[in-house]
This record gives sequence, C-alpha cells and structure tokens, in this order.
Amino acid sequence: MSHHPLYTNRLVHEKSPYLLQHAHDPVDWYPWGEEAFKDAREKDRPIFLSIGYATCHWCHLMETESFQNIEVAQLMNESFINIKVDREEMPEVDGLYMEFAQAMMSGGAGWPLNLVLTPELEPFFAATYLPADASRGFLGVKQLVMRIRQIWNDAEERELVCMQAGKIVDIFAGQVEDATTRVLPPEQQLVDAEELLFKTADPIYGGMKGSPKFPVGFQACFLLQRCKMKVDSRALFYVERTLEMMHRGGIYDHLAGGFARYCIDEQWMIPHFEKMLYDNAVLARVYLEAWEYTHHALYKEVSCQILDYLLEQMQYERGGFFSAQDSDTDGHEGQFYTWSWQELQDQLDGDASLYCEFYGATPTGNFKGRNILHMPQGWQEFANYRRMDASQLKDVIKQLNGKLLEARYKRKHPTKDDKIITSYNALAVSSLVEAGLVLSETKYLDAAEKAALFIREHLWEEGVLKRRWRDGEARYDGILDDYAFMIQASLSLFEADRGTQWLEFALTLVDILENDFKADHGAYYLTNGKDPNLLLRRCEFYDGAEPSGNAVQAENFLRLYQMTAVEEYKKRAEQIFSAAYEHIALYPPGACYHLLTLQRYYNPKVLTFIIALNEKEELKEEITQLFAQFYLPHKVVIWSRGSDEELRDLVPTVRGKEPLEGQTTLYICYPDRCLEPVVTLPKIQEALSNIV
Repeated sequence: MSHHPLYTNRLVHEKSPYLLQHAHDPVDWYPWGEEAFKDAREKDRPIFLSIGYATCHWCHLMETESFQNIEVAQLMNESFINIKVDREEMPEVDGLYMEFAQAMMSGGAGWPLNLVLTPELEPFFAATYLPADASRGFLGVKQLVMRIRQIWNDAEERELVCMQAGKIVDIFAGQVEDATTRVLPPEQQLVDAEELLFKTADPIYGGMKGSPKFPVGFQACFLLQRCKMKVDSRALFYVERTLEMMHRGGIYDHLAGGFARYCIDEQWMIPHFEKMLYDNAVLARVYLEAWEYTHHALYKEVSCQILDYLLEQMQYERGGFFSAQDSDTDGHEGQFYTWSWQELQDQLDGDASLYCEFYGATPTGNFKGRNILHMPQGWQEFANYRRMDASQLKDVIKQLNGKLLEARYKRKHPTKDDKIITSYNALAVSSLVEAGLVLSETKYLDAAEKAALFIREHLWEEGVLKRRWRDGEARYDGILDDYAFMIQASLSLFEADRGTQWLEFALTLVDILENDFKADHGAYYLTNGKDPNLLLRRCEFYDGAEPSGNAVQAENFLRLYQMTAVEEYKKRAEQIFSAAYEHIALYPPGACYHLLTLQRYYNPKVLTFIIALNEKEELKEEITQLFAQFYLPHKVVIWSRGSDEELRDLVPTVRGKEPLEGQTTLYICYPDRCLEPVVTLPKIQEALSNIV
C-alpha cells in the first residue's frame, strides 16, 4: 500500500488494520463517532460514509485510485465530513447502511460501500466501487462530489433529498416494528426449502447456479441432515457434487488448505484470493459432517487441511484466531497463490509435466498469465487415465506440493488482518471441538479451548462481551452474533468435557441476551441498543457469510432444553422461530441455519447421552470414540462425576443417574423417556448401534 507520508488523519489512532490502511490518505477521515457527527452538524455538511474491510480487493483499488488522489481528496474534504468504518468491527453499522443501500441501488450492493448521509445520518445516495473519474460505466468520485455539492447548496433540492432520506429510514423503521406472527413454521417448510434448493442448485459444478459463486456452507449441512432423517439420494448427490467440485477448484488452496472468499466464475476456478476465518470455520464443519455421514476419506482430509491451516497460519500465539488474509501482495491480486509456467518447471524438474497436467497448469495460464492450481479431474479419474495407482499418485503429488509450498513460503506473504473478532473465533472453536471429538484429535480440542479462554480473558469485561481485540485493546460491545456463537462454542466445550465452567459461562451470556437484546416478539435485536447514533435497532434472520445469530440462539436453547429439560428454553426457541416465520417462508435458502435448527426441533428422536463416570473414569476414551462413529447431528452429551456438585445444580437431569455397581454407566434419553442404563463396552456399543 503506497502511503503519503505527508498526510495523516484521525485514523492513525485506531487499531483496525483496515482503518490504519487509510490513516495516511489525503482524505481527512474520521472514525465513526461523536466528533464526526458534531462536525457535520456544526459545519452543515453531508457525511461521506465509506465501509470496507482490510482484505477486500475492490477496497484497495478504490483507495489507490480515489482516496489517495490529492485532487479527489481536496474535493471530498471541502464538501463532506468523511467517515471510514471497518465492517468487521461494526457489523451493525454496516448491516444497517447495507440494507439502505440495497433499497436505493435495487440490489447489487457490496464492498466498498459508499453512502452520502445527511448530518442526521440519514442516507440519500449509495454506490459501491467508485473510480476518481467516471469510466467503464462507473460514476466517478469527482462527478459525485460536484453533483452533491450542487444539491446541498440549493435549498429546494436539499429539502427534497433530506425528505427522501427520512422516508427511507421510516420505511425500514416500520418493518422493524412489525409484530410478527405467533405461528411456528410448519414441518412442511423443510420439504419446501429442500425442493427450492434443488431448483437453484448447479447440477454440474455444485453450489448454486450462476456467478459469482460463494462456498456452500449451511445448505450442505441442512441437506445432509435431510438425508439422515429421510434418505434422499438427490440431497446426497448435491452435497457430494458440491464438496468435490469446491475442493477441485481454484477456490481451494491446494498447497496449504483453506478456501478463498468466493469465485467470479461458476466453475469454482478464479477466486478473489482473500481467505476469511469465518468461511473456513464453517467449511471445516461442513466437510467434517459429510465425512461423518459418508466416511468418504476426501472430506476428512479437506476438513483437517482447513483446520491445520487455521492452526498454523491464523492462530495468535496466545490463543485467538486472526480474521483474514489478504488477496493482494504489493497490489498484485493472487500473486502469492499463483504460478508461472516457468516457475513450475524450475521448482519441479522432471516431475513438472505430471504435476502440471494434474493441476491444469499451462504455459499461458488461466489468470493474468499465471496459473491457479485446480484439479480438472478427480484423483481416481486421473490415476486411471495415467494408469497409475491412486494412492501412489497421491504420494507423488503430496511430495511435490510440499516442494511448492516451501518455495511459496519464501515469497512475500499477503498481509493478515490480525484483529481477533469474537464471533469468528467462536465459529472456529465450535468446528475445532467437533473435529477434536469426531477424529479423536486432542490438538484440535486444545486449540479450541485456548481460543475460548483467550476470549474469556481478553474480550469479557465486567458483564459485557466485547467484539474486537487487537494490540492489547478490547473494543466495541458485542452484537447478537458474538453472544450466540460464543454460547454455542461454550456448550460444545462443555459437551467435550472441558468443564462445567463452560456451561456456566454460556448461561451467563444467555442472561445478558435476555436482558439487553430481546425484542417484543421474542427474537433478539442485533445490538444492545446502547449506541445512540444507530438510527434503527434491527432483528436479523437471514444467514450472511456467518449464520443468523437468531438461528444459532434458537439452536442454543434447544441444546439447553435437551440438557436440562427446562421447558422455558424450548419456549424461547419457539419464540425465535415464530418471529422468523415470515422470513423463512419468503426465502428459505437464505435462512438455512433456521432450517437446520427446525430439523432438530421437529426430530422426535433427539438424544441426550448422560455418562456417569466411575471413580477411575473407565471407558471415557472408548465411549468418546464410539460416539464419533455415528452421525447423530442432534445429540447432546453430558459427562457426570459424583464430585461435580455444580453440574447437579445446573443440569437437574443428571440427578439420580449414578454409576451402577461402581461401573461407568451410559444413560440414553429421548425427550419423553430414558432407556435402561447400560454398563460394559460391548453393551454400550450394542445400545448405540440399535438407536442409530
């Protein structure tokens, strides 16, 4: 990033890597806050609000072309109060203005997101990327500034745009207030959603039809669970096709593991190369669940590669995970990840021709004269075609990947956005716990606990969960997602027998949501309502790149209900479902996490396993490994020890479930009854085989 050392603005005092990228723009940026709003009112100027994030390719481009252009900056400084927001630090500001922008631009909004607001923060213009001068069909910043200046200086025009801006806000305010139905989404909704997903599915490359193409996360989990519950071969075909094609594409990093944010084509070939923590946390879980269901080795491999990438590249030494890795190196997109034909020949000597054929590399390349590695054929197809043994092929390719990875490691690395965000970390913790249990891999469980402890130590302050930590500073009150995902992760750590304190922590966070976030209709607002400068408090029901906070919280309540049999938890989950009803009905594919949670709600066979350990804690490992052999997406596991008084207080269901005759005992409970308790490994194994 070329900086103008001559210029320094207020962002220099911020911690966000994105805001710091702009601290030496000649534009006189303010962070979001009172000082900026006061200056806008006093100087009677409109506000130019620009929202982006540190690893966003188009944000870099706009900075270079417009915000570092001295002529543009001068115009902006004379005409506006200019505010920069990191969408990852303030998702509530981003989400609100993104909704406004989509309404004003008739869809198609993305980042960088640029809006012009009145001094009262009401929006009257929105656009995404803007070059300095009008070109290629894009409006230029210079032309925009001149036009807005004209409007602002003409009393009649100004009154008109301010009125319109007020109306936009009123329309959205009306939507927020709507009392939602008090009806639960019927089970039929799950069937309808599944059919709709098939209609929008791409039968050739998997995922959704069309481009740009985003990795498929919770849609796949939803369909896998449909398979489990009613054996639908179409659902399985779609999931398998999607997971295989995503892995074979250029969107996957074949050397180090991990997926890029999205692809610009429909074949998963040409990615924007940034890698986000939240995407990879979600995808690790998807591949893991697919492995649990099918035992197809590829899925386990991909899941482990993603998690190992997170542990090796993205975990801060003290425990938390960083947010993202950039797509650009020195202004060149994908430079770090791509290879020229010559580089491949030089690095791989005599093995180059096999390797280039396997990964579809050519002298002309498929991206700006360079090659994005991808697999035109699957392992088995290629091995057959080459008359090789598939496992021998894998060994050769693995060894060559190691060579290239070493060479790549010597290149200049893309920058990391090293903020530690609570919600993203919590998603990673949940996936790591799941992987640790299913694969009997302690390193994943340890990494999960370390990250969760980091959040408890550094982002939990006097009864408030904070959203972002960087460089010694925890800042911004957490939003619903931070709380809901952290509750989810804490419940998972509790189920993994990492201590009753995780259940206590989850319950503490549940109380805060209840007191500070709850809306009248029983779902939860995105924020705690303490920022006076947010025009509206919204409830969100759709998944974005992360699942909907309300959907995850509904799942948390169902898990708590399974653990404790306290009816109140089930009721709270039902309130969220009712509030989300119309949203789910309107666009089911956008509410996949609600659908996942509804499946749990409607499953008459949800299971709670209580393991009463004897004094020697015998069979603990064996039982954990048995659970790992069965795909039971809606189970809850509670480890009980005679000495744990706290557990008895928090989880009344464990009372009276003791080790029989001094032996570790398994209690299997359905919502309405418990089966005969079982002791000894063969009996436990038999009992589990019977219920699956």
